[in-house]
Amino acid sequence: MRRTLLARLSLLACAGLLAALTILGTGRAANSGAAVQSPWGADYFPNVPLVTQDGKKVRFFDDLLRGKVVAINFVFTGCSASCPMETARLRQVQELLADRMGKDVFFYSISIDPDNDTPEVLKAYAAKFNVGPGWTFLTGRSQDVDLLRVKLGLYMPPLKGGKPSNDHDLSLVIGNQATGRWMKASPMENPEVLATQLGSWLHNWKVPERNPNPSYAEAPTRLPAYSRGEELFRTRCASCHTIGEPPGSPAAVHAIGPDLAGVTRSRERTWLARWLKEPDAMLAEKDPVAVAQYEKYNRINMPNLRLNGADIAQLLAFLEQADAAVVKK
Repeated sequence: MRRTLLARLSLLACAGLLAALTILGTGRAANSGAAVQSPWGADYFPNVPLVTQDGKKVRFFDDLLRGKVVAINFVFTGCSASCPMETARLRQVQELLADRMGKDVFFYSISIDPDNDTPEVLKAYAAKFNVGPGWTFLTGRSQDVDLLRVKLGLYMPPLKGGKPSNDHDLSLVIGNQATGRWMKASPMENPEVLATQLGSWLHNWKVPERNPNPSYAEAPTRLPAYSRGEELFRTRCASCHTIGEPPGSPAAVHAIGPDLAGVTRSRERTWLARWLKEPDAMLAEKDPVAVAQYEKYNRINMPNLRLNGADIAQLLAFLEQADAAVVKK
């Protein structure tokens, strides 16, 4: 599993580098006055029919893609692994882009489980995450969705003995169809980075930055040593959770899950360790604490992130240190 993950991350890094070089090259051509003819048009992208969460019939290229800056990913609502985290991260990006969503930036989440993800199911799923305008959830025929995954470079064959809906590339594709600039992005990326890529880079850097002259005083605080535990929290947990945010603050209001200050003091360590390892199993067993959290926080699944014992220990150690820092304030 670890070798497979490392291989995928290496491929993703190479794909990102190649995309970055493509973006730079295309930008130079545009700046030099040379005509740029994008190969990524109607001849490349399938114009397959899809249905939105509101039951509206659309065509992929004509209605969703043509001339737009977009972020596209593939999900399924029954996912107990990383889909909720991926959706939560994109929700943070949505908040950063604010009123530009639906005007010059569009998100599309396409189900890879159309047999179960009807428009009604997708609409309920989007409502759980408080998805706003400019973000559309879609379903369609399996063969059409698979064709889109292939064309977007996000198709992953099912693992031997696994269900097709359980195996998919977690990456998303972002791009500007009009200019032909496309790149893969990780759902674990910092939301500020994704928002900048979508809101500025893919618009030829013509959009003013939200904060063009930031000061070091505005930089987020962190523990002196950037540990593996902190890395795991920032890339896996921060899309849903905060630590020590005052109630009513913007971060607390927009958080999908509970603030984690004091969690290592209020919960037994063995319970926390198992919750981080197999939350889906604990919910299936109807663990009372797990069920209570599930009901309290809009029935959004805690994703099973496939953390190993060492990762869990380091993440818990970081939460203890972060909580101690909060207590000292």
